[in-house]
Amino acid sequence: MEGTIEKFYATGKRKESIAKVWIQKGEGKISVNNKSLKEY
Repeated sequence: MEGTIEKFYATGKRKESIAKVWIQKGEGKISVNNKSLKEY
C-alpha cells in the first residue's frame, strides 16, 4: 500500500524503569529525548 508510514513501537522494563522506542523508516537519524545521539 503506497503512502502509508510503517512505525514500530516497543517497551522495555527493568525494576522501576521504563524505556519506549518508536522506529520508522527515514534518513537514519537517531535521537534520544529530542537530542541527537551525539549530544546525548
